[in-house]
Amino acid sequence: MVTPFPDKDYPIVIGIDFGTTYSGSSYGYMNDKEITDISKWPGQPDYSYPKCPTICLYNRDDNKLIQWGRSAKAGKSKYPNITILQQFKLYLDDNLEGIVRQLPLNLTATDIIAGIVCLLKDGEEVLYRPNSLFLTDYLSKFFGYVKIDMAKKGFHNNFEKQARFCLTVPAMWSDKSKQIMREAAIQAGIISAADHRDRLMLISEPEAAALYCERTCDKFNMAHGDEFMICDAGGGTVDLIVFRVEMDAAGNRKFRESTKGLGKSCGSTFIDRNFRKHLRKKLKKVIRRSPNGNIEIPDAPLDHMMDVFVDNLKPLFDGTDDLYADISMGFDLVTKTEPSIGLDEGHMTFTKEELKKHVFDPVISEVVDLCRELQKETTSLKAIFMVGGFGSSSYLYSQMEKEFSPENIRIVQPDRPEMAVARGAVYFGMQPNKIATRVPRCWYGIEITNLFDPILDPPEYKIIRPDGSIRCDNRFSTYVERGKPLDIDSCISRNYITYYPSHTACTFFASESDTEPRYTISNHTTNIRKVFDFEIPMPPLPNVKKGDPVPLTIKMYFGEVELRVEAVIDDQTYAVVCNFNA
Repeated sequence: MVTPFPDKDYPIVIGIDFGTTYSGSSYGYMNDKEITDISKWPGQPDYSYPKCPTICLYNRDDNKLIQWGRSAKAGKSKYPNITILQQFKLYLDDNLEGIVRQLPLNLTATDIIAGIVCLLKDGEEVLYRPNSLFLTDYLSKFFGYVKIDMAKKGFHNNFEKQARFCLTVPAMWSDKSKQIMREAAIQAGIISAADHRDRLMLISEPEAAALYCERTCDKFNMAHGDEFMICDAGGGTVDLIVFRVEMDAAGNRKFRESTKGLGKSCGSTFIDRNFRKHLRKKLKKVIRRSPNGNIEIPDAPLDHMMDVFVDNLKPLFDGTDDLYADISMGFDLVTKTEPSIGLDEGHMTFTKEELKKHVFDPVISEVVDLCRELQKETTSLKAIFMVGGFGSSSYLYSQMEKEFSPENIRIVQPDRPEMAVARGAVYFGMQPNKIATRVPRCWYGIEITNLFDPILDPPEYKIIRPDGSIRCDNRFSTYVERGKPLDIDSCISRNYITYYPSHTACTFFASESDTEPRYTISNHTTNIRKVFDFEIPMPPLPNVKKGDPVPLTIKMYFGEVELRVEAVIDDQTYAVVCNFNA
């Protein structure tokens, strides 16, 4: 049965920003305004980026983890017969199916994400071992580090038993992807399957960033009715949400999502891929051909150059200066000069023009266009807040300024934009009601029969009931309208009659079409798909005989980040497990 979450038993909030290229964590006490970041990770110097690379290094022979995080990044050239796993968060983006490569080692995204996420919680030595012990070393090393870090800040032993967690997800993710993240968190030992569902909360990354910007940015002086956009630009995804500020009678500020959010996989990872492709094209002009006549560019020095680009060159690029790099390592180009590609004795010049054209602009333009697309749906947009690692890019900032400043829309980069999501997750754990409404990105409904319309409905859908009535099969019955704001605690309740002791099964469909779907068959409705189904077991009921009618109320909560379903039978409320298909 459903019970309220015991907030007082969990005074610690830990926010987890699981990113495509980097992951971060912040934490704090419920009644304390101070939030602490884990800003130094194993293998990283004090002055480095305050997040941990989302990278794993495995031995191919036995699938055992060798290194993780920064150590995996630094150890790629130290170990033979290894597999590098990175950017695997992209495997949960349904829109990239067929674009990203198959994961090695017969692993799923859930397997690997469980490995990354579980490192942010102290617990048993090994909690999930898919087909092997490959997570053992990875978990134990990170567990020890996090315990030491939090102990230094005054946390007592077994602090995790008094912690609740807030995990961030891209706004564009499907319900199925969100469910996978929750399953990964359980497999990782962050929470157990027996824990109260609300011990682990999910929040969209731009929502978390909005809470951070309000708390920390001096330029956040929005008045009642003003709109602002969060552009959360990370390694894999760029997520956008527009909020309208609402002040209540007590002067407290709340955020109402005023348009349906947008998201796209056009983060800085795709800039990296463009650079790799461009570098390979340049190197082919100077690399010697192999005996078989092919131009073979070795992976190790190419990977080294990519690290140089990601860590040093990319953050410096502002569109006004050329960039320079020593590419001689591993390429045997110490004495090589080739003016046509900017190569001078092992040093290569990348002009600002070529970097814009071939590397940055194809991705930057997607981000700007995405912001413009959402801005057209607003009425009083005052500012766009740039957060995330990619959001701190000087070149992205300059292009956003160029596009929107003429319309008096301020472009703001808050302090420490790379930690906005992790910190905002903690703020959400402290005040989950700060977000007042959300806008559904889909139509949600079930399949029913309805009156047959001979003009609109195809004849193959016509069915004749025993009572002689003519009905149309495969009709879509709407529960939630796409684009219509929902309060976060809004409940859609429907009453039914079932018969003892039968279980009740239901399937939900969703569509992102602009108009309301008429059918649940994809050849008649754009993008209609099954998204989840559930079964409601009939509990034992005293004094009820087989075949007796039983009133059943199904409650659905669509305003939360995760869909939630409850069933009421005989005045008792039960949580319903949903199985997501998309």
